[in-house]
Amino acid sequence: MKKNVKNLIFLCILHFSVDFVCASSLMFIYDQGAFSKLLPYVFLIYNCLAFLLQPIFGLLIDRFDGSNNGRMYKAFLLISLGSLLIGWVLSVFTLTTVSSIFMTLVSSIVLGLSNALFHVVGGKQSLMFSNKATPGGLFVSTGALGIGLASVMFTAGYGSIFIQYLYFAMPAIILIFGLLSFFSKFEVVKGEYEPYSFKSIKWFSIAVLLLCVAIAVRSFLGFYNKMSEGIVDWVSIFLLSVSAFMGKTIGGILLDLGGPFFAIGVSTILSTVLSIFLSHSYVDYIYIHSFNLLMPVTLDALRRCFPNKEGFAFGLAAAFLIPGYLLGSILKPYGPKEIIIPIVCFITGAMLIFVYLINKKAVINERDN
Repeated sequence: MKKNVKNLIFLCILHFSVDFVCASSLMFIYDQGAFSKLLPYVFLIYNCLAFLLQPIFGLLIDRFDGSNNGRMYKAFLLISLGSLLIGWVLSVFTLTTVSSIFMTLVSSIVLGLSNALFHVVGGKQSLMFSNKATPGGLFVSTGALGIGLASVMFTAGYGSIFIQYLYFAMPAIILIFGLLSFFSKFEVVKGEYEPYSFKSIKWFSIAVLLLCVAIAVRSFLGFYNKMSEGIVDWVSIFLLSVSAFMGKTIGGILLDLGGPFFAIGVSTILSTVLSIFLSHSYVDYIYIHSFNLLMPVTLDALRRCFPNKEGFAFGLAAAFLIPGYLLGSILKPYGPKEIIIPIVCFITGAMLIFVYLINKKAVINERDN
């Protein structure tokens, strides 16, 4: 178990570093001069590559088992980190030497591809370390800190010398922890967690669809909620990223300690009630924290729906963030948010409760038979 804890720490540091490099590279370059108007489109290209390719990469990674100390997983990890460093070099080169639309698109494509591959490789390993949900929640949560720190730099007008130095020190950090992860040993649970059982393919499909919709809704609320309209200072942005980090981390712990109904109930009640009072205050941070408690719940449920296909399950969860991201960005100016957001929070929790009721009923029927 100590081996897996050590590897999980390495992967969490790498996840923070990868998301920080990708987000800050895009912000560094595309906020310069004539290319500032391209920023939304560049982010769209990057996000589509980084998220929609993950299920495909996940299926590729799932073809390999954890034999030989997971050497194939680690090989793919190094490939993803190597391509990330190439994207970093292209970004710095574009920023300091040659600024062009072509270089802008190439660097965003390379960063998107490397990001997608890293997430499914790191995500699969973290889901294989234990039959508990906490490792998956910890791995995913550190990405929020990386993006948050990059957003701080962007919002502060690159005024933080420390963050800029950190950006240029990232290649060394990534190389160190990438090599540490490659040469370290870990133990694989190999699907020893109890998979979900459904009465038929119809109920299995309904459950997976509800889980994916719940993930999309979580992404939708992240871009649609009314509090983000007033957030312009870097302190608020950093605190929001910390709130998301803590929510995803604690969500896995709540799931392991109290079970799915407890974790979903706590998240649904808190987020539904707090969403009524959003006004860019301390309530915002608690709301973000409470709603992100659901992330480890949906990730663990998808893992149990697709046993031994952790890479695909992780990628599927990531891919469904894109529909919510697009819908939230489009609908953000519209609608009575004071009414819509609490209703959506409640419905999301209800959908997840229904998924677990379907599985629980199927298990009871199997025992009766």
